[in-house]
This record gives sequence, structure tokens and C-alpha cells, in this order.
Amino acid sequence: MNMSVNVQDLSLLKEKYSELQSKLKHWSHKYYIENISEVEDAVYDAHLEELKALETEHPDLVEADSITKTIGSGVYQTSFTKTYHLEKMMSLDNAFGEEDIRDWENRINRIIGEETPREYVFELKIDGLSIALDYKNGKLYRAATRGNGKVGEDVTANLMTIKSLPKEIPLELLEKSDFSIRGEVYLPKEDFKKINAEREKEGLDLYANPRNTASGALRQLDPKITAARNLDAIFYNYFPYNNLGYAETEQVKSSSNSINEHFNSLEYLEKLGFHVNKEHNHLCKNIEEVISLYQEWQEKKDSLDFEIDGAVVKVNQLDLQKTLGETSKAPRWATALKFSAEEALTHVLSVDMEVGRTGAITPVANLEPVLLAGTTVKRATIHNFDQVDRLGVKVGDFVLVRKAGEIIPEIIKVDEAKRRQSVNGETIELVDVTRPGHCPVCGTALEQEDTILRCPNIVGCAAQIQRRIEHWASKKAMDIAGLGPAVVEQLLSEKLIKNPFDLYKLKFDDLAPLERMAEKSVNNLLAALEKSREIPFHRFLHALGIKHVGLNVSELIASVYPSLFELEKEVLGNHGVDLLKLDGLGEKILYSLKHFFESEIYVQVKRDYIDLGFDFKELVKRELSDKFAGMTFVITGTLSESRSYFEKIIKDNGGKVSSSVSKKTSYLLCGDDAGSKLTKAQDLGVEVLSEEKFREMV
Repeated sequence: MNMSVNVQDLSLLKEKYSELQSKLKHWSHKYYIENISEVEDAVYDAHLEELKALETEHPDLVEADSITKTIGSGVYQTSFTKTYHLEKMMSLDNAFGEEDIRDWENRINRIIGEETPREYVFELKIDGLSIALDYKNGKLYRAATRGNGKVGEDVTANLMTIKSLPKEIPLELLEKSDFSIRGEVYLPKEDFKKINAEREKEGLDLYANPRNTASGALRQLDPKITAARNLDAIFYNYFPYNNLGYAETEQVKSSSNSINEHFNSLEYLEKLGFHVNKEHNHLCKNIEEVISLYQEWQEKKDSLDFEIDGAVVKVNQLDLQKTLGETSKAPRWATALKFSAEEALTHVLSVDMEVGRTGAITPVANLEPVLLAGTTVKRATIHNFDQVDRLGVKVGDFVLVRKAGEIIPEIIKVDEAKRRQSVNGETIELVDVTRPGHCPVCGTALEQEDTILRCPNIVGCAAQIQRRIEHWASKKAMDIAGLGPAVVEQLLSEKLIKNPFDLYKLKFDDLAPLERMAEKSVNNLLAALEKSREIPFHRFLHALGIKHVGLNVSELIASVYPSLFELEKEVLGNHGVDLLKLDGLGEKILYSLKHFFESEIYVQVKRDYIDLGFDFKELVKRELSDKFAGMTFVITGTLSESRSYFEKIIKDNGGKVSSSVSKKTSYLLCGDDAGSKLTKAQDLGVEVLSEEKFREMV
């Protein structure tokens, strides 16, 4: 246990730990045992990651039956016969992006050594119902659901209705007459649509998704109902046995099992007549190929006739799998690669009024944690109060949250149907989100500016000062490592600083007494402050936090006006006449720059800039050409070079690159195996370029 945790904090930690365990065990039981998805995967994953982090930091909290060490949930009532799995059905640890994938390989390397040759198998992860099948003497004799990993439900009669599934295999094809396999039962998307279309005609409620519909069909007591659903199955693991109670006949090969690689086992299962998703299984020579496929399928995930919720990567060599072994819950030789969700449904717990660095008052929702784009999201902006009114969002609502790339999580829709539902058995009480009249921090009367409520107290509002300093220290601005929000708050409360420039006046003795600032931390922070003096001018300009002057605008300005005083002279002396000639820079940005250079804040900035000896310069990089000026490109699919390679070509020739297709997109640069972006471009009439055509344009 962390000894710095006091009794009160420890009590809160235990309470939080117990709450997470309770929620996760409840949701897990519903999912694995009752086949009901009470929350979206992104919400479950976020809570699980939070629990894992808590257990890592405070190991004394860990309970023996923690959900992180078990699968499903203990004893349950069922109309089906319980059956024990011959081979435990384990779950997989999750990776949520490239960094996590590399971390997984690093953990493998610590056991088998980085130099040990190995291959990886990349498989798509079907979003269906996990199933275990046992064969004796080549005949299917038992099929069971996952259950809690050790005990499942016997659904053999229902599995027999799946037409594509081999029920008996000629013994001459078998390496072993007794074996088990693992797979996923699913409902094809087209069949799901047909079922819902029929239910709509009959005035019945529609099914939520193919996965729940498939699991419900598989657990019908009448196999005839299951048969009507047209289920299918894909298999991905093979376990041979010497004898499961029947003597092997002479027709079975007498040699020992010759399969020593996982990819071979998939080929063997296909030979026996099982569906193995052959087209989308890949043998990878290294982790780079795995990452490339993961990124590719992130875009193409909606292009199949069945739902997928990620991919799985496995060490190919079975002897290495054995060496790597497993934890109490998951094999070390495999991990699930979860696709980054860009949207998810979650619950609004409360709404705070946040004061930004320019004084804008933003309503920010506190959410039931949800995992989006590889990070846990607990807060989401509602932008402004016009947006609150348009969405009709209230505290207690279920809302759709979106996060794409670097964009701050935002609420985009209210699920009004869920207002009629209850949470944990209690009716949801909805509370209106009201506009404040005064700044929640300094109490100054707020002013309306277009759609924004703003605090005009730019010099005296503590929240604005703190936000400006946090922005100054951020990675894309001055990049001062070790200067997080907690340290900034301490420095302000101890009256050691009043503005960003005061940071450069701090001494060792000022920082050493601060909480959690050991000698090494102090020295690292002082070194980071000194290093930040060397950044290019455009980063300094961005760090100043001038309204409408973000990083891209700062880069554009600095390419022509490479120092602070040259820019001041252009804005105030030349009234920005030449500045306005830059593509993408308009009157709104010029007004903002003029307002900054005439403000009392700039008087302080200019004095400190000179006193501290700052002299930021831009190393101007001239564009190769302007042939793409005014054009916006989107890149998708597999190309001959990395995306960053093509992005540089576009930018060097005056163009812009966007991550999403819209009516403003000039061209879609499209490689092989393009996904939904190609479809959207075609729908919007955006011109699609092959790599060959693009190179001709360059």
C-alpha cells in the first residue's frame, strides 16, 4: 500500500474499489451468464481499466475474487444443464492502440527474450457468443457456452441446427479422434436486418444488435426456434486429446499430433470443414505487420457481413505459447486488440461550469466512465448553452459521446427513450442545466458574446490565469514536462507565480517545499523550463493562448513573421494588411491578434520577454510549391508508403490534411482495402485519387 495515503483517503479508495468490483461483477454476470449487455463495451472497459490501475497502485486492496482474476460470475440458475469445460475458457487482456500492442510484445520479450524468433497470427474478433465444442471419435457430442470459464451451459441440441457446422468428421482426416475447439456463434448482419424487418411488420419491439439476438437464439429451449435464426459460427482454437473415453480406431493416424503452430491449426480446422475466417487471418513476421493490420481494420471494421469488436493477436509457435503460459485469467501469448470507439452511450452524472483561459464559460458533463479512442472519458463538453438548449440535455440523461483523434470528448445526442428507464432499479431524476449569471470562480458578472458566455475579468480571474499557465506548459506549446495542473495549482496557491513568465524566475528553494516535489522532480522541472527556451517561435505564439490562434494558425503566421516583434509591427504598424494575404487567415484572427497586442496582458508579456532574455525565432520552411493551396485531402486504405509520408507531400505543396471526409474535402487519396471513408466520399461526390494519379498531380 502507498504509505502516503492517509486514513480518510484509504477509506475513499476502499469505497471506490468496492463500487467498481460490484458494478463489473454485475455487468459480467449479465453478459457471460445471461447474455445481456446492460452497458456498452466502452463503458465496461473503462471501469475495468480504472480497477486495474487502482489494483496496481494499491495492491493491498486486491481481493482474492477480484473481477480482474476471474471470468463471468459464480453460481447461477439456468434451464440448461451445467457442463464442465475440458479446457478452461479464458478471456484475453486488452490492448487499445499501438503503444499497448508494443507493451504486450515487451512483456513477451521479458520471458522469451527479444532475440527469440517468433511469428504472430492476426485474427478478427467476432462479436458473438463464445462456444466450446467437444468431439469424440470424430462426432460432435457436446457444445457449451462460456459461462464462468470453467462451467457453461450445454446447448448441444441448438448447435446442431447450425448448417455450416460439421457434426461428424471422417476419421481418416483426423490427427486425433478426440478434440475440442473454440469459436464464436454469430448472426450475419443481413439476417439480423431481415429479422427486425419482420418484427417491425408485426408491431414487435426490434432487437438491439446481432450479438444479443444470436445469444438469445442459442439459448432457446426449443431448437426449432434456434434453427429459424440462421446462425453461423467461426472457429479459432484447436485442442487435441489422446482419449476422452473412447478408444481410437485404426482409421485415425497413429502418429503423434504434427501441428506445432497456431496458423497450421487454423488450416487444419478448415480442412475438417470448420469456418475459420480464412480470408481475414494473417501470419505476421513481426509486430509492425500486426500494427499495420490493426490500423487498417480500424477503418474497415464496418465492411463485413458480421460484427467485429476488434482483433486478436497470438504468438504462432505452440512451444512458445507453452513457455509464456498464462495468468489466472488470460494467456500471456495472446491479447485482444480493441478498436478505438469514436462514439458511445453513457450516463450524465452532473454538469460543471468550467472557466477557460479566455474566460469562456463551458458546461462540462461528468459522465459514467466510458472508453473512447483508447482513453477513459469521464467528462465531455457541451460547448455552450445554445448547444444545451438544442440537445435538450439534462443531468440524469443517457447521451451519445463522441471522441475522434485529438478532439475533446463532446456530447452529440440525448437518448430520450432511456428517460423512461431506471438505473439500478431507481427512476432517473432529470435536472435542468441552467445558465449562470456570474463567473463561478471570481463572481464577475458574465457577458454574452455571440453564443459564448464570457468572464471579462482576464487579469483577476484565478481560473483563467491557471488555464493560461496549463496551456503554456502543454506538449504542443512550451512542452514543460512535470508541470501538470496539480503543480500549477500549488504554485498559484503559494503565490509563487502570477503568470507563465514567473515560472522562469523560480529557484530550487521555491519548489522543494511543495507537496510531492522531491529533489529529482524539482531538478527535472527546472531543466524542462530551461529547455523550453529553445522552442521555435510558432510554439511560443501558440503558448500565449491568443483567441483563435491555435497551433496551425501559429505555424502559418510564423512562416512569414518569424519573431514576436516582427509580428507586432505587422499587426499594429501595418494593420495586418500583408498578414491577411495568407491563405486561411481572416479578419477574425487579425482582430484577435490586434486585441492581444493592445491589451494590458501584452504589456506584461513584452516586459518579461525582454527582462528574461527570450528571443524565439522560427526556422522558416518554405513550401515546395503552392499547387495544393486551398485543397483539403483525406487519406485512407493501404498505400506504398506511410500516411505521414503522403501528409508531408501534401503540406509541403500548400495543402491541408483532414481525418474525416466532408463536403469541404477536395480529394480522397485512396489505397487498397479502403473502408467507410471511400463510401462517404462517393456519396458526397468527392473526387477519389489513386496513388498513381496523386503522384502525377505532384
